[in-house]
Amino acid sequence: MKEWMKFIVGFLALLAVVIVLIILFLGNKPFSETEQAAIEQVEADGVLSEVDRAYVYTSAVQSVTVLGTDEEGRLKAVFVSEDGEMETLMLEDQVTAQQAREIVQADMEVKKILHTKLGMESAGAVWEIAFLNESDRLNYVYLLAEDGTWWKRILNL
Repeated sequence: MKEWMKFIVGFLALLAVVIVLIILFLGNKPFSETEQAAIEQVEADGVLSEVDRAYVYTSAVQSVTVLGTDEEGRLKAVFVSEDGEMETLMLEDQVTAQQAREIVQADMEVKKILHTKLGMESAGAVWEIAFLNESDRLNYVYLLAEDGTWWKRILNL
């Protein structure tokens, strides 16, 4: 009887792990496909010659931010909207992700930064920084990429 109980518990644990992995894979698949389609569009149009990374940025409209370099080696961000329209931003004279994180850490109580994403909003290109504060509350702050000024803060969620 003990052997059957061990078998059943082991089988259920294995089944739970497999189900969690399947859910994670299937849940991430739409984002991966959207990112890959945006990368292919940017490369096909010759906007970037080398792609460093891409991620989905969601605001009023979902878009994909593709970061990389052009043929001349200049850093660029390309924002690809859901309908395929592209907007390009030269990153040379913009606030970097590291600088944006430092601005937030200097002004707020930051325990752990969760992510830093560049996206396009009505005010222009912004850095979205999500972090946990000292009270373990979720916070989203947005800094203008142009000069690092505060655009929006969503605090203590």
